[in-house]
Formats: sequence, structure tokens, C-alpha cells
Amino acid sequence: MAVQVKLFMTLIPLSKTKRPTFEVDWSDGLTVKDLLNAEGFSEQDQEAIAAVINNVQAQHGDLLSDGDHVDLLVNLQGGCR
Repeated sequence: MAVQVKLFMTLIPLSKTKRPTFEVDWSDGLTVKDLLNAEGFSEQDQEAIAAVINNVQAQHGDLLSDGDHVDLLVNLQGGCR
């Protein structure tokens, strides 16, 4: 089957697919990092990207399962003064 991927709007122009949503064929051992690499994001870009798998924040090394939904977001940091 497949993994459903959704990109945060600012990531779309930086990606290979240039689409807001797409499917990736699932295979055993597939990780979020594999998705990021396949989309052409540099290591520096990847540091600023947060992943959410099935509505739960995830790490780039987390394994994906068949049918997962992955949101790739810009990891915004900040705080109050």
C-alpha cells in the first residue's frame, strides 16, 4: 500500500514533487528521513522540519507503517518576552 504525505505550504516549492499532498509506496524500514531525502531536502532544511505521523509528533528516524499519514511542517520556535 502507501503512505500519505502532506507538506506545509512553505515546503512545497522546496520539494521535488512540488505538490501539497502525495503518496509514497510503503516498504519495510521506511522512515520519515527517507521521505525527506526523497523530496530533496538538505540536511540543513531537515533540521527545521517537524514530522507528525497520524496526528502524533514524530522523530525523523521513526519507522512508518503501511497506511500512515505524515504531515511535514516547518518547526517554528519562539517564545514570549
